[in-house]
Amino acid sequence: MRIRVVLSAAALTVVVAVSAAAQVATPAPGTPFRTAILDAVRRMVEAEVGPPVAFVVNDMRVLGEWAFVDLTPQRPGGGAIEYVYSRYQAAVDAGAFDNNVIALLRMTPTGWLVYQYALGATDVPWIGWWDFYPVPPEVFPQL
Repeated sequence: MRIRVVLSAAALTVVVAVSAAAQVATPAPGTPFRTAILDAVRRMVEAEVGPPVAFVVNDMRVLGEWAFVDLTPQRPGGGAIEYVYSRYQAAVDAGAFDNNVIALLRMTPTGWLVYQYALGATDVPWIGWWDFYPVPPEVFPQL
C-alpha cells in the first residue's frame, strides 16, 4: 500500500510538470528572453519605417520554441511613427491601417526567426498561420 502512494505521488508530479510545461508564458519585461524576441521583430519594422523603434507589448505568448506577439510600434519615449515615407502611407490615408505589429516567431539555433509578420493589419492576420507551421494552437490568442 505504501508503495502505491509513492508511485501515485510520483505520477501526479510528472503529470503536473507536463501540464505546466505546456502552458503559454509571457517573458518578464527586461529579460534577455523577451528582448531577443522583440529585437527579431524590431529589425523588420525598422527596415520598413526606419530606426529607432520601441514597442508597447500588447500580447506576448511563448510556448516551447514558438512565440506570438502583438505590439504597438513607436519611437523611443513614446513618439508616433510617421508612415509618410513608407509603403503604408496610402493605407494610413484611407483609414485602413492599425498601428500594430503581429508576428509569429520560432526559436532556431541562431536565435528567434520571424515566420509571419503583419504591420498595420486591420483584421486578424494570424488566422490560418497554424495551417502552415507545426505551431501549438495555444500560442495564438483566443478569438
